Amino acid sequence: MIRDIIKNKYDAPYLAWKKIPKPVRDMWFGEFQKEFRWLPEYSTRIRSNFERRGATRLKDMFTDIRKSGQRPNWIGEGVWADLSSAWATPEFIKMREQNKQNRASDCGGLGSSLHTGGSVPHTEHRRRLKEHLGREPTPLQLHTRTHQHQADHQWVDEKSKKAHDDFVRARESRQSTSEGSSSGSAHISEYQTWSEVVGGRQRGRVYGMGSQAFAIEGSSYTSAFHNPSGAEESVSERVAALTREIEEMKRVQSREIEEMRKVQNEMQTELQSYRAEK
Repeated sequence: MIRDIIKNKYDAPYLAWKKIPKPVRDMWFGEFQKEFRWLPEYSTRIRSNFERRGATRLKDMFTDIRKSGQRPNWIGEGVWADLSSAWATPEFIKMREQNKQNRASDCGGLGSSLHTGGSVPHTEHRRRLKEHLGREPTPLQLHTRTHQHQADHQWVDEKSKKAHDDFVRARESRQSTSEGSSSGSAHISEYQTWSEVVGGRQRGRVYGMGSQAFAIEGSSYTSAFHNPSGAEESVSERVAALTREIEEMKRVQSREIEEMRKVQNEMQTELQSYRAEK
C-alpha cells in the first residue's frame, strides 16, 4: 500500500524519506487513511509505523532503480533528470560509499555481517520455520537458519559463529543458575538472552533476527530457561501462567471482534448515507 502511494504521489526529486516535506508526508498519510480505519488511540503508533515503513520502502525502491539504471514509469522525466544529477554528485557518492562501509564494517574484529538468506527476507524464513516446527522459532533457530550453510553447516562468518557460541554459553550458565536456585526456576526468555548477547536492538533490528525481533519479542512463545528436573510447583506455575495468557488472548480477541463490528457498522452507515445523497 505504501509503495503504491509513493508511486502515485512522487512528483519531486526527494532523495530520501526525511527530505520529503512534512506537509507532503501528511498528504501521503492521508491517502493511507482513506484505505484503513483504526481507533483514535492507535493513531500515533500507526503514523510512526507509516513513517518507518515509508522510509524503508523508498530506500529499497531507489536501490532497485539505481541497479537497473532505468527510469520507472512512475517517475516523470523532469524528476528523473534531477534525481540522476543528484545521485551523480560527489557528495552523494561519498555518502553511499560511507554507508556501504558502515554496513560491511569489521565489527569488533569479527568481520562483516553476512547471512545465507539471499533475497528471502527474515519474515519468510520465520514463517517457514514456524510451519515446520509448529510453533514460533527461537532466536537461535532463526539465526542458524539464516547464517549457517545447510550443505556443510559452516557459519558464514566469525561474527555469526561468535554470536551462537556466546548465546549457548549464556544459556548454559543461566540453566546452571536455575538448577542451583532455591526456587528451582529462573525464567528468562531466549529472546532476552539473545538480545543481551548480541548487543540489543540497533535501528529497530536485533542481529540474527533482522526486523523479526518485534514479532519474536511480542510472541507468546518465550522458551523460558528452567530446571529440567523441574519441581512440581514450577510446572504448576507455568501451567497457571499459560492459562492466564490464553484467557488474556481470548479477551483481546473478543475486543478486536467488537471493534471490527463497530467499524463495519460505521462503514455501512456511511454507505447508506452516500446512497441516500445520490
